[in-house]
Amino acid sequence: MKTSLKLSLSAAALLAAPLAGAALPTDLAPYFDANSAPSNGYNVVGAYTPPSWSWGQIELLEGKQLFRSEYYNRRTEKLRDQDTYQSSEYPVRTYYGSLNQQLVNGFNLYYKNSCATTAGSTCPVPGPTRPEARFVLLHKGRKTAARTCNVNLTPTLLVHGAMQDGNVWLFPNGNDGTGSAYGGASQVTGFVQDLEAKGRCVYAVTFGNFHGDNFSQATHVANAVSRIKALHPGVPRVDVVAWSKGVLAADAWLTNAPSWTGFSTTRFFERMAAEQARAVPAYNDTVRVYVALSGPHRGIDLNFRHPIHTLTIASTSSNAPVGRGPMPWTYFSAFQCVNWGPDVPWYNNPYAESVCEGSGGTWPDYFRRIYVSNITSLDSTGKPVTGGTLKTMNVNQGVSSSSFNFDEYNMSMFGSVNDSGRYVNAYVGQLQAADDLRGTYAIPDRDTYEWSDVDQDEARYFPWVDQKLVYLAGGYLDSDHTQCKATAFDPVGSPCFAYHVQYAPGYETYAFGYYKYRIIQGLGIAAAKEMGGKFITRLSQRSLDSRLPSLYVLYGTTYGASTDARYETDGMACSTCSVNGDGVLFNASIAAMDQLTQHWTSTKKTASAKQEGMPYGHLEMGVTPAVWSKMSDHFASRD
Repeated sequence: MKTSLKLSLSAAALLAAPLAGAALPTDLAPYFDANSAPSNGYNVVGAYTPPSWSWGQIELLEGKQLFRSEYYNRRTEKLRDQDTYQSSEYPVRTYYGSLNQQLVNGFNLYYKNSCATTAGSTCPVPGPTRPEARFVLLHKGRKTAARTCNVNLTPTLLVHGAMQDGNVWLFPNGNDGTGSAYGGASQVTGFVQDLEAKGRCVYAVTFGNFHGDNFSQATHVANAVSRIKALHPGVPRVDVVAWSKGVLAADAWLTNAPSWTGFSTTRFFERMAAEQARAVPAYNDTVRVYVALSGPHRGIDLNFRHPIHTLTIASTSSNAPVGRGPMPWTYFSAFQCVNWGPDVPWYNNPYAESVCEGSGGTWPDYFRRIYVSNITSLDSTGKPVTGGTLKTMNVNQGVSSSSFNFDEYNMSMFGSVNDSGRYVNAYVGQLQAADDLRGTYAIPDRDTYEWSDVDQDEARYFPWVDQKLVYLAGGYLDSDHTQCKATAFDPVGSPCFAYHVQYAPGYETYAFGYYKYRIIQGLGIAAAKEMGGKFITRLSQRSLDSRLPSLYVLYGTTYGASTDARYETDGMACSTCSVNGDGVLFNASIAAMDQLTQHWTSTKKTASAKQEGMPYGHLEMGVTPAVWSKMSDHFASRD
């Protein structure tokens, strides 16, 4: 094992498969899917034909490699048509219900469970809504499935990002089955139809968990490329386009993850990451063009910078349009919940349909803690330490025992330890993506009014929290807003406190008539990086395989059309300064050509690497015709 981890880049590239048969350490084995004889290959379980307006065909691939077990909560599982959110204001089921159902039907090719389509039923775990890590869907465009595309051209594989699936490449704004898009969007079709109109055969993957493990997803990308090559025996390579989090899967494979070194031999999560890296197939020179489309090559700390976003997650119904991301906290005070909620009928909040419901409505329960994780720290070997079961911790804070649901509360990026003592995490891929970017883009002090026009935290979070605390002149917020934002990075060194005249259990100190309460608690960015196996640290030290004929780094340079996408304003030095990224990711992460080619020769870089920014936001880069044209032109230039 140690020898395999020390292989040189060139030697690793020659491996036909990762080492098989080496037993996992006994403490790590329970965290991997059972596979007594892993091998470098895949099996086509079967194929599903969607309605005629959708994909041409969807195949289910089963990887034969070693996979870390995938876990889910209610916000990360696959949605059936009946599960998809629907209201008069957000008729999401109308436009996405059938598309969601098609994914469940695809995974059900293996599980063959009637729950996939039975109204009101609950699917088992694992099952078609929570598939095991070894499964991935391979979508075929309509012309591709019919073989009416040009099979002699290099085919394209599209890799989606977090909170997405393969459907984003076909119908980026949904489809109600008659061709209408959600919200009357002007862009009805996607990159799949655009490429097929130009004669290219197009495929896309859908991972089981869109926040899932990047090593496992790297294996799925490798298997998908192998499958596409088998379907196109006369074509030597495949073009790969990865968007957002999807680039981390492609990066891991193309940088030869089995050759990654430097993992701790004593720390639990780094030992696990070493096993995962070793299980990824060695890169085999089967990609012609790799388009890295606005991906976090250098990591992301978005979730650590913005309290309002994590509170939106906590307050939103599990199948609503928003709220399916991870929280960088382990608990938070209930008074932050998105308004006084259902406890005050004249100021009800229809969106507080999750763990916030019934909490923070009136001052007596302002400072109840809502626990979204029961992990309090890491021990001397790096294993999680718990403060009791997640249920017990929340019930002690006033949650009804009968209404508590583990899946509803387990929303922390750090995961939780379940009632069986097993560490489970629905957001492993987000832990792996975590990195501290404050050294490049500091969090500025925004106590002054003019920032409210650009910063969502200042405009919505802090003024609103202040209002709630001073209600009936009862309290106030620590005046240092930057300190509150930094709490997620360093919960001990940068605490965020509220002060109130009312007593509640859990206060920290009492002075001058005020009780001091901690607003937010987490484990911090350092723990997140370690629990992610220091994925970004390892990736940043490596180049893509130098046999890659073409790298095209394409990224956004503006907020984008929607002001709601102004997430990365915490990297701006002033309210009128130029933005430092695409509204979600910073330039240091997305404009990463130098990092990806750091060990290439200068001649190789000049011949094979290209980087270009476009005036679009992160959420627009994969769904905008002008961006598609850039990629199509680049493919054509390599034909």
